[in-house]
Amino acid sequence: MKDAETVKPAGAAKSVAKSVAKSAAGTRSRARAESWQAEKSQMTRDAILEATVQCLVEIGYAQTTTEKIARQAGLSRGAMTHHFKSRAMVFNAAAKYIIEKRAEEYERLIGGIVVAPGTLPTEKHMRETMTVCHQYYASPTFVALHELLRGARTDKGLKRAMTALEKSLDQKISDAMLRRFPYLAAVEETREMLMDLIMSSMQGVAVDMAPHLKKGKRLERLLDLLAAIAMREFSAAYAASDTASLTLA
Repeated sequence: MKDAETVKPAGAAKSVAKSVAKSAAGTRSRARAESWQAEKSQMTRDAILEATVQCLVEIGYAQTTTEKIARQAGLSRGAMTHHFKSRAMVFNAAAKYIIEKRAEEYERLIGGIVVAPGTLPTEKHMRETMTVCHQYYASPTFVALHELLRGARTDKGLKRAMTALEKSLDQKISDAMLRRFPYLAAVEETREMLMDLIMSSMQGVAVDMAPHLKKGKRLERLLDLLAAIAMREFSAAYAASDTASLTLA
């Protein structure tokens, strides 16, 4: 009897252990399934937003409908509405998505401009900056953003979203510029002025359909001029700043 009593608890313990292991395996299986579903959902959402960008670039804001976005993404209308119930919802999400991509593009592009530590930029660096800015505004994401801005003129909800997002993008660009070129902090007012001049000029070139400003000698002369102005204004402002005599970091 004693032997039987001794065996029973051991058997019960094994049964409990198996039950716990099975439960844990089930939990892990459910977690993997939920993780995959979440990943799949995010992939579908990203595909919709990418399709929205493509539609905005190719057919413009007015012609971009949820049906056309779904078709571009290769999805059914039901799959589209599962993620975005209305055109307004997909445009608001696309605006945030485009702004994030614009910030990433800018940081990647200026990453190619290398100023040696302890030195100031040369006119060559300024000219590289003009090329980068031109590339930044020649990007399809700018066309998509411009289309949304056009739509925001008559869509109050989209306008509210775009106003906040544009402000966020401006701040991200400024932060990226100062991280990459910290010496610009010494000439903040001049930096802002040059940024306004250069970005406005490049945006104007991107929006203007005049073929002579898309490429060629006239565009190159414009970039050369902007680089010369930027170099002159930066040099004068830095020489007059309180940090001009300090060793560059």
